[in-house]
This record gives sequence, C-alpha cells and structure tokens, in this order.
Amino acid sequence: MSDFTVTRILYMEDDPALSVLLQKSLQRQGFIVDTAANGEEGIAMAGAAPYDVLLVDYNMPFLGGIEVLRALTWKGTFPPTIIVTGEGNVEVAVEALKLGAADYIVKDVEMKYLKLLPMVIDQVLYKQQLVKESQRMEETVRESEERYRKLVELSPNGIAIHAGGVFVFINPAGMRMLGAVSPEQLIGVPSLTIVHPDFHESFTARVSDLESKTDRVPCIEQKYVRLDGAVIDVEVSGVRFDYGGTPAVQTIFRDITERKQVEQRLERLALYDTLTGLPNRALFFDRMNQLLALARRNAYVLALLFMDLDHFKLINDTHGHEAGDLVLAEAARRMKASTRSSDTVARMGGDEFIGICGRIAAPMDATVVAGKIIAALSGPFRIKGLELTIGVSVGISVYPLDGDDVETLLNKADAAMYRAKESGKGGYRFFSDVTGVSPVSAP
Repeated sequence: MSDFTVTRILYMEDDPALSVLLQKSLQRQGFIVDTAANGEEGIAMAGAAPYDVLLVDYNMPFLGGIEVLRALTWKGTFPPTIIVTGEGNVEVAVEALKLGAADYIVKDVEMKYLKLLPMVIDQVLYKQQLVKESQRMEETVRESEERYRKLVELSPNGIAIHAGGVFVFINPAGMRMLGAVSPEQLIGVPSLTIVHPDFHESFTARVSDLESKTDRVPCIEQKYVRLDGAVIDVEVSGVRFDYGGTPAVQTIFRDITERKQVEQRLERLALYDTLTGLPNRALFFDRMNQLLALARRNAYVLALLFMDLDHFKLINDTHGHEAGDLVLAEAARRMKASTRSSDTVARMGGDEFIGICGRIAAPMDATVVAGKIIAALSGPFRIKGLELTIGVSVGISVYPLDGDDVETLLNKADAAMYRAKESGKGGYRFFSDVTGVSPVSAP
C-alpha cells in the first residue's frame, strides 16, 4: 500500500457476513473498501468509479469470479484483480491467472487469509507499479538517455544492466542493496557473483531468454549474495535492453528479506505451538496423514503415543501459570530429546502431547520410546528456585492393529492413556491392553 495515497478496493462477494468481515478487516489496515453483492453489480461499480484493486469471490451466483474476469477483459483495461477462492479450488485460481487475474488468495476456515490479504494487495500493487515503471523507463530512454539515467539513479529499486555476462551499470539503490559503496566495486564483475548458487541455473536461463527469445521475463523471487557475504531475498524482473548499441539485459530488483521473514513467522505461528516450539494440532494431523500414507504403501508399523502430564494441575494451582508454562516448555524439551529425529512430538493443548513413532519394526518398539519419555519426565524440574515433580501417563495405539486413520488411532491412544492414569500414573498402556486382546503387556 502506498505511503502517500489511500488504496481504494472493490470487493465482490455474495455472502453479506464475509463481505462485512473482510471490509472491516481491510479498513482497519487503512484501505477504503466498497462492496458489491454480486458480479453484475460489481462490474457496474468498477466502470463507474476508479478503483485500485478488485477483489472478486470465485463462487457467486449468476456471474462468478471467472465470468467477471471475462466480462472485464471484454470491456478493456481494468484494475488489478485478485480472485478470492475456497480451499480445494487452486485449479480455478490458475485458470483465473490465465485470464488476467493479478493474483489469488485461498479462504481458510480459521480466517488466517484476512491477515495475509493486505500483503497480497501490496504485492499486486507493487508489481503493477513495477510494470508501469519499466514502461515509463523504456519511453524515457527513447526520448532522452540523460533523462532516463536520472530517473534510474533516483529509483528506490535496484537497477542493473548486464552485458556479456558482467555488470556494466548499477544505480545507487542497487549498490546499497548489494553492499557496494561505489560502482567500481561491481562494474566488470560477473553477474553470477551476486546470485546465490541455488539460483545460478534459473538466472542464466532468464538472461538467455532475454538475449534470444523474449523482450521481458516475469517478476520472480531469488536470493542475492551481497559483497559482505550476507544473503538477501529479492524480487527481480528483467527486460531486453540496448546499452550503447550493445545488446544487454536490464534487471530491476528490490530487497524483500523483511517480507519473507514476516511470511515465515506467520507460517510458524500457524503450525507451531508458541510456548513449547513443538508442532501444533494442525501440523500434527498433516504429518500423521503423510506417515500413514507411507506406512500403508510400505507395510510399516506405526505407533501413536498420547501423553498427559501427571500432577500438572497441582503445580498450576499452587505455583501459578507462569511456573506451569515453564514446566510445559521443559517437559516438551525432554520429550523431544527422548525420541528419534525421525519421530514427531506435538502439543495438542494444555498438558497433552502426542508422539508419532513412524516405521518401527514391531509394536513393542514403542515401549522403548514411552519408557524414555517416562524416565525423562520423572526427574525433578527446577523452576524459579523450586524443585517440582511431575510424571507422565502414556497411551499407545498401533497402526494397523488398532486402526488405519488418524482419528481412530488418536481416540484409542487417548483411551489407553486414561487407563494408564487409572493404573497409578507414570506408566504406559497399549489400547489393545485396555481391550484385553493384545499379547503386549505394559508395566
């Protein structure tokens, strides 16, 4: 979003509740948001007033997102359009991109897409600005090389010209991004020097395309290596260029390291427990489904350990939640240290944890892991000058003996855990022990 102008958005959505929710969410971010109840109304509004961005829901009656795009294309130029689609409709989003949509975002049931939407809007506006800037630059070059040079030097984006595989020009913004204090540090240097090795192949291919096939290549994300060795994330576009009568390539780039870090933090918040750093429920179910698919394909045995801390409520009630949180964090660390690197320990909530032991030779192998965890948690916890004692009760279910889907295995491990608690805590039980049909005996 621009620092100097307010972005005006039109949102086409037939669900009034979602329409109001998104409108208020974006308004809190400083956007001006108008809404249309359907595609037909939205097309009319888009033609009657200037908008910077259109948000179009894919699933609307009469005129859905795809039909709206076709109608806008038929009318001529239109603002950057972002398709808002539901989970499972990625193919539709790809079709929309082919029809001219600038981007898409997937609605999720937890409404996390509302936090990501402002970033997507900013990206779309920036890419539009970048295209316009490139077009203006090309026109300026044709009118006056001197005027073009001044514009390039004042640009906040890094602009470089490469000819014969080396730098022949770099603007001040580009020098700053790459850690240079003078052009001489880069002029004549091979272009690949500043490209991270992981992107050498794609960089070379794009330069080759610009030199022989196409006038411009689309904006992509890459990594550059500064002169001081630091790695930065960049967004790069490229155009064919004539530099003093010599065929060359011009790249326009900007540092997006901070944005990538924000994206990574958001992803971590969505998948990891903030207190313990362990995978949360969402990531547990994702990994469990993957491991089950692998176990079915290769006839592996898989064990699920449902773990509940003993005497934890007493610590919370006696010493407070801060002490309780420190105990949970330390318990999580000990559980993780007691498992193999290929295993997963996740926090389900409160003082309940799950362990996944994938690819074990026999069900009894799970008792080794359970025993290590029980032993690790039986030792004293030294918290805030106190020596506290807890324990853990473990319930175990086994694939394929106890079930072949996540919910069944989870429920059976939970039931086995409760039987372990009833038996005196600080031990483990298999679900099949609970039913009395297993050859496995627990302590």
